[in-house]
Amino acid sequence: MNMNLWQQLLAVWRADFFSPRGFVLRAIFIAAAFAVAHLAGLRDYTSVLAGTVGPASAGLGISIFLGAAYLFLYMAFVILAPVLLLAAAILALCQRRQNLG
Repeated sequence: MNMNLWQQLLAVWRADFFSPRGFVLRAIFIAAAFAVAHLAGLRDYTSVLAGTVGPASAGLGISIFLGAAYLFLYMAFVILAPVLLLAAAILALCQRRQNLG
């Protein structure tokens, strides 16, 4: 069967939620979202945690929102993404062992 790249990406995106491919896909999505936030410079807005406003061009409300968004993505990247990758590895191992035996 000859599928183009777009169809292959859609096939990967439509992975079952509780499958190794689904877990890896969600971990990659979290990593990509964090990378975009980091490259956009949202790390500067986390200064609201110390009680100061981020860059002078943004108001207090925007600084709080962007700082919280960066913090949420950071925690997801540090805590949730590795757990998803470990779950994918364990589930794939269990499925492989079940198919063999």
